[in-house]
Amino acid sequence: MKKILKFIKITFISLLSIILLFVTYLYISNKLFLESKDDDNVKYLTENNVQIGASVNEKLFDADFYKSQVFLLGEIHGYADNQKIDQEMLFFLNKKEGIKYYIAEMDSLTAKKLSVFLLEKQKNKAILKEVVESIKRRIPQQASQELFDKWSAVHDYNQNLADSLKITVIGIDKNFDDESKGSRDEAMVVNFKNSIKKRHLENEKFYGLFGYFHTLQKITESGRATFAAGLKDSGVKVTSFVSYTIDSEMYLPKNPQFPTPKDEKVDWINADGPLMLVKGINDLKELSKPESITLFKLNSKNSPYLKSQNLITVKSRAFGENIVPLKDASASDYFQYVFLLRNSKALTKLK
Repeated sequence: MKKILKFIKITFISLLSIILLFVTYLYISNKLFLESKDDDNVKYLTENNVQIGASVNEKLFDADFYKSQVFLLGEIHGYADNQKIDQEMLFFLNKKEGIKYYIAEMDSLTAKKLSVFLLEKQKNKAILKEVVESIKRRIPQQASQELFDKWSAVHDYNQNLADSLKITVIGIDKNFDDESKGSRDEAMVVNFKNSIKKRHLENEKFYGLFGYFHTLQKITESGRATFAAGLKDSGVKVTSFVSYTIDSEMYLPKNPQFPTPKDEKVDWINADGPLMLVKGINDLKELSKPESITLFKLNSKNSPYLKSQNLITVKSRAFGENIVPLKDASASDYFQYVFLLRNSKALTKLK
């Protein structure tokens, strides 16, 4: 009996030691990857950030910004504040530039149904619920009460616009029955161009919310095509915003791939770890406040991000894949603006 107890004790201590060593390694590895704050970066960012409140502040947008034909917001799905940013960016660009075409990571049939909802005077909540449920098939982490509320608010906004400015949604993702070869991103580029040609929108501008990877304007070392890179390579001027989070909760709906907490929320997938790491995020964290949304511009004159790979180099320890930029590329080659969300709530189930 004593031998058994001794064996159990030794085994327990050994396992505990291994766990402690692993945790220590993870902590040190994460700290080294993230890096401490860089004074030169912080100095630049101090002059190139603005806090976002009830509306978008245009302080960081110069004349060159407005020359873009396509504006893209890239999110990591599941965070409530991204829906807020999307709504306010759409309203801002509609008021400022008259942008009325919202391109979406959804199939054409769902987009058509959503456009009908937005244009009808009566708010048909049943149709909007159908749209959210359809989105759930492709992006479960985005289908939520907040998504429903956003489009409900867009409907209200739309009713007060002149017909020439009313918002229409164009779905450029593959239809569910599309069995054609090629990646989703390649299909989105083709569908976008076909929509422009079919609707005669060559002189129009566009805005939309997509998953983070789709909005990168250059391929990474993985070689995978991206929607934004495809547009840029074909001569379309694109501006990309990406969203990172700190101290925030992600909506993680139940699925067969991995265990999900009972409340379907997790708080361990943020830009500063432990399972997702964005190199250089501490410089942005230094200049933001808890419970805030801060916008940073990366491509101003003399920006360190014109040469640095900070903010585009991403390590994923559990979900998704590592983002490794091409050796001769900088952060501003991939995107020009970063939203930092602090203490965002998770999306919630549709009621």
